[in-house]
Amino acid sequence: MKRTKKINYASFRKSWSARHLTPVAFAVTAVFMLAGCEKTDETVSLYQNADDCSSANPGKSEQCKTAYNDAKKEAEKTAPKYASREACVAEFGEGQCQQAPAQAGVGTTNAESQQSGSFWMPLMAGYMMGRMMGGGAGFAKQPLFTSRAPNSPANGKFVDASGKSFGAATPGRTMTVPKSALAPKPATTSTVTRGGFGESVAKQSSMQRSSAASGSSRSFGG
Repeated sequence: MKRTKKINYASFRKSWSARHLTPVAFAVTAVFMLAGCEKTDETVSLYQNADDCSSANPGKSEQCKTAYNDAKKEAEKTAPKYASREACVAEFGEGQCQQAPAQAGVGTTNAESQQSGSFWMPLMAGYMMGRMMGGGAGFAKQPLFTSRAPNSPANGKFVDASGKSFGAATPGRTMTVPKSALAPKPATTSTVTRGGFGESVAKQSSMQRSSAASGSSRSFGG
């Protein structure tokens, strides 16, 4: 009975805590590290074509050409599609639209377009290019569009197929974007009504402003 009085309870509690809490601490640390990796931004450059890219990156003309051609193929799949040339021009401006290649799965309620199988899409105005996975082999790319229609929210801006704006449509710029900005966009499977893409751009811009404002508030709040 007397021996039990010599047990070092403090040491016992410390040993138990270390054994049981250490895995939890590792798990929490891993979660924070993973979250940090997911939020890592990517530095990208905005180019109008492969020649612009090659001029800015001597010795990498082949990579520039490949990224540009891949972006064009991506644009054909993901750009907003319109049932008529007039609807596309109203959204993007004169000289900014082209007939889209035949694409399975794209539907429309326009009888004339259904019969002819023709759709219209904006020209690719440029593309975004960045190192895949922060320096891995190959380049990530994203087609960009712009509008010359005076009343369009995309006027004079580089926007992607989802309507997200990346600022002025000025080639040669370098900027930092979330890695998600380089993720492939889903293929377009239906036509857009006139003004529909502009609404997407306006909505995305509003969300970006709100996100920036929230970030500023959090930083001031500590």
